[in-house]
Amino acid sequence: MVARYRIAVFGRPRSPWRSSIDEAMADAIKLKLASWDESEREWFLAVPVELVSETADNRARAA
Repeated sequence: MVARYRIAVFGRPRSPWRSSIDEAMADAIKLKLASWDESEREWFLAVPVELVSETADNRARAA
């Protein structure tokens, strides 16, 4: 099962599909849609930003 990921805001795509979550998060950081949590030492997405994922199975069913 191949998955792909992208960043969306209010359901609208803001980045291209990527092959990994890390690549999609890098897009969010570049677009200044992610924030750094110093206490947890990790990036996070605040509402309304979301990490959208899609699998090949989902794409085939939609077609």
